[in-house]
Parts: sequence; C-alpha cells; structure tokens
Amino acid sequence: MKRNICFYLFILFVTLNFSSKAEGVKIKGTFFRTSDWKVENYKVTTNGKIEFNDDYTDVVSMSSNAYIKISMSSFGRKRRLYITKDDGKIMYRYMEGRKQVDFEPNGRDWLKKILPDIVRSSGLDLENRVSKVYQKKGIDGFLEELEETDNDYYRSVMMKYLLKNEDLKKDELKRLLKEFPYRINSDYELSQIYKKYNPIFLKDEELSQDFFNSLHEISSDYELSQVLKSVYKLNDLDQKSFEHFVAAMDDVSSDYERANLVKMTLRSRKLNNKRLSEIMKSVEDISSDYHKAQIIKSMINVDSLINKNIDEIMKLSQSVSSNYEVEQIAEKMIDKEVIAPENLPEFSNLMGNVTSNYSYKNILNDLITYKKLGPERFDFLLEASENITSSYDLNQFCITLLERGDLSKDQQLKLIKKAKNISSSYDLSKFLQVAIREMDMSDDKIVEAITNAAQEISSEYEYGKVMKAIYARKTKKQD
Repeated sequence: MKRNICFYLFILFVTLNFSSKAEGVKIKGTFFRTSDWKVENYKVTTNGKIEFNDDYTDVVSMSSNAYIKISMSSFGRKRRLYITKDDGKIMYRYMEGRKQVDFEPNGRDWLKKILPDIVRSSGLDLENRVSKVYQKKGIDGFLEELEETDNDYYRSVMMKYLLKNEDLKKDELKRLLKEFPYRINSDYELSQIYKKYNPIFLKDEELSQDFFNSLHEISSDYELSQVLKSVYKLNDLDQKSFEHFVAAMDDVSSDYERANLVKMTLRSRKLNNKRLSEIMKSVEDISSDYHKAQIIKSMINVDSLINKNIDEIMKLSQSVSSNYEVEQIAEKMIDKEVIAPENLPEFSNLMGNVTSNYSYKNILNDLITYKKLGPERFDFLLEASENITSSYDLNQFCITLLERGDLSKDQQLKLIKKAKNISSSYDLSKFLQVAIREMDMSDDKIVEAITNAAQEISSEYEYGKVMKAIYARKTKKQD
C-alpha cells in the first residue's frame, strides 16, 4: 500500500512540474525545460532541445526525452500532434478528434501550415530563430521577422538576442534605430531594450543622435526617465551626446520624473560647470515650484561652482513663485556660502521676486552674519531693507541688524537714519529703545541721531518712552 502511495505521489509531482509554464524538471541528472504557449486556438508544450528546419515547417532533430505537443480546438473541431524521439527517430502521432490517423499527408500539411505562425507568436526557438534569420537575410530579414511576430514581449526579446549575439555594423544599427521602435508598441518592452543595450548605439556622434531621436517613441514619462538614467550611468557621454541627453529630458513632461532625473545627474562626478549650465535649461519649464526648488537646492550642493553658475542658479530661481521656496533657496545659498560680492546684483533681482515681507526679512536676517560679502554686506542690507513695507517686519530687521551685525559707529548712525522709515510709532519707539540700550549714549552724535529719529513718532506716549529711556541711560552713565 505504501509503495502505491509513493508511486502516485511521484507521478503527481512530475505531472505538476511538467504542466507549469517554463518550469524546470530534473530527471536522471539531465535538466529539461518545459514551456507552454497559447496562441489563438492553439496550445503548445515543449520540452528539451528541439531544432527546426529553416522555414519552420518541420522538426529536424530532438534531444533525448524531448517532445513537442500541439493541440487545436476550434468550433468543436479538435486536432492534436505529438512529436517525440524514439530509438533515434523522430516520431509523429497525429489525432483528429479522439481518433488517431496517419500523419501523412493530412498531419504533415497541417504542421506546415500552422508551425510558422506558432513560432512567430510564441517564444519557440526564439534565440536560434533570430540568429538564423539574421545570418540568412541580414537586418532586412530580421525586421521582416520582427514585423511578423505578434507579441511585443517576444519582439523585445528578439531585439535583445540580436544585440547580444551579433556584431552589428554602424549602418545596421542606424537601420535598426529607424525601424524597430515603430514595431514595438509597449513602452515597457521598448525601455527594456534601451536600458540594457544603449551603449551599443552611443559609439559615435551620428549614431548617438539617431539613438536619442528614437526615444521619442517612448510615451511613458517613467519609462523614458528610466532609460535616460541608464544612459547616463552606463556611458561616458561626450559633449554632443550630453546635449542630446539634456534635450531628451525635455520630453519627460512629469515634473516628478524630470526632477529625479536631473537630481541624479547632479549627484554624478561626471558633471562640470558647462554641463551644469546645460542642465539648467531643462529645469526652466518645470511648473512645480516644489520640484524646481528641490532641483535648485541640489545644484547648490554641487562642488566647485563658479560665479557664473551661481548667477545662473539665481536667475533660474527667479522663476520660482513661492515665497517659501525662494526663502529656502536663499537660505541654502547662504548656508553653503556660495554668494560672493560679484553675485549681489543677481541676488537683488532674486530678492525682488519675494512678495512676502516675512520671507524677505528672514532672508536679510540670514545675511546679517554672512561674512563672505565683506564690507559690502551692510550697505546691501540697508538698501535691500527699503523693500520691507511692513512696519513690524522692518522694526524686527533693524533690531536684529543692530544686535547681531557688529556695527561700527558710522553704520549705527546710518541704521538710525534708515529706521525713520518705520511708519508705526510703536515699532519705531521699540527700535529706538533697543538702540538706546545697545549703543554708546555718551557719544553726542548717537544721542542726537536717536533724538532726531524720535521726532518721527506721532504718539506722545511712545515719544515719552524714548525720551525717558535716553534720560535714564545718560543718568546711569553719569553715576
């Protein structure tokens, strides 16, 4: 009883493995691969190594234990053909309905009729078929065969086999680039070819241009971005190819995908100052402020930026409409210390696009302790503060500049004069009280400047607080 159970379990195991699509079965030390295909009304199962004649109308050789099964069911009519090898001979068992009939001539005619179509609609003998067609008919023959093959997946595999196994000439590669993308409809399958074999097409300038032109056939932003990432990683692009690469990025309409693609190039050591300028051109028409700002901040992280690059980054940043994002960009520039005195004109243009008093003031506050601007820093800050329209924000900026700016006496006097622009009596009074506390009130010029500024206070109460503060400080000094 136990022996019978073990036998049935073994039969079940073998049957399940042989009926699974593309599963491997190991019997007596030999590995066989079983593959199933369904082609319209046909089901095809193969196992082992099978070799066909050149026009795929018959089997010419088979490995030991190999077989091919073809069954058809259409409008109640059934046909089956089993081809096996027995005692070194290829054997054909042909059935119509449930009845076995002679293979010759009806079975032979049926096989000749259906086998070429089955081959073209499945992965049957695919790698060998590609080699046969190319060796016999060249690229023209291969393209014809590609056209005749019904499935995008198998077309893609055929392309991969051709590129992997054959040493193609330049004119053949050019012909492929002009033809094969139009024969494969699936963006995914197209991208699989481009991602793996793009170095073959980037051997010279002419081929490179044809390659990038052919990418227009990929409509999916995701798949196109994946191809371009592969191109950048697998190749050391010359300047012309790099320009084609950047132009191809313009075809990625998704802000998210293009942003990820650009950031990938920015992290690469292949980037130089000239190429950074080229990449910026591809960023200009990104509509999302968030994605554009993320890219710009990545650009600021690039090593060895020159002043020209910084000006270009600032100019690009002017297309960002979000006050918050511009503030983040400016803070990044200050943190990385990339702004030089030569960049101040373009930085002023960037600041001119900030419409929020709060964001504008925050950027200026960050510059107060920015040493790299040298002696030009204070005058720039004072001039830039003219654009702060909020009395409260101007008051806050002037106080911060006074407390953190390490100002000379002349600069303190200029700041007091500028503070007259604070329109609110309360805010002006508050600033002057801080000035009285922080400045040298034994200096007659300082006292005079504060007293003159206090004349702008319309509130008697706020004016009185300033005068009392001056008196208290001077009295304390005398004591």
